[in-house]
Amino acid sequence: MFWNIMKSMDVISLIPQLCNEKDIDIVILCELGAIETEYIERRLRETEKNYLVELPLPNNRTYLFHNKKQGIGKVGDGRFYSAFKILDKSSPILLVSLHLPSRLYKTESNIGAHAARIKREIEELEKELNTNKTIVVGDFNLNPFSEGMTSSDGLHAIMDKEIAMKLKRKVDGEFCKYFFNPMWSLHGNMDKNVLGTYFHHKSQTSYVWNMFDQVIIRPQLIERFDFESLEIIHMINETPILNKQGRPNKESFSDHLPLKFTILLEE
Repeated sequence: MFWNIMKSMDVISLIPQLCNEKDIDIVILCELGAIETEYIERRLRETEKNYLVELPLPNNRTYLFHNKKQGIGKVGDGRFYSAFKILDKSSPILLVSLHLPSRLYKTESNIGAHAARIKREIEELEKELNTNKTIVVGDFNLNPFSEGMTSSDGLHAIMDKEIAMKLKRKVDGEFCKYFFNPMWSLHGNMDKNVLGTYFHHKSQTSYVWNMFDQVIIRPQLIERFDFESLEIIHMINETPILNKQGRPNKESFSDHLPLKFTILLEE
């Protein structure tokens, strides 16, 4: 589960309920502000699982808490991300949690340039760990259709599962690996209770609902991704985290909604 909590203590009080209700093994948070990770660990002890924080640094952009059963450990930190290794049968899973700069202070092209740099650093980590089983999750501050997400120079995350299963394509003489982006299935989906993770309707060009909070995966994990479990959470137990207008309740909780997904490990 990933959530940009916008420095909200009220969100922290809901997270133990959310973990129990959704059977969460790994919790990734960003924008903690002055909230201490030790306090979050204490609150997480209210659950049925024994969570601990994985090696945070003072300037971490994201913070990962896990219940230890996955065999997870940090393998590195970048400017806007942290990288973790999850033990798996044949080769490890690389989990990258990120929080790219805000659209309030950077243009979409600026953020896309950071995404491109992170893509190259991810490929270096994949070489070091000898794996192509990579998950990237977080607040990208980009939509699934943004150039930094879809471009072969950027994260190269596409919506077509069949094409992604080809693993890579040749662009300007170079092979570029794909990510698959399942978030397209939720963005603007009228059958769902919410149409994105972040609501903004003040700029001249407005998408109204944005899908800034995303998970993308290498094609090697598509068969192990539980598409039925992919969810933008809008209610925790009986507590709605939307306001009366059906938008994220930033006054009481956060201006972002949490994202939940499941990857099945090899036995």
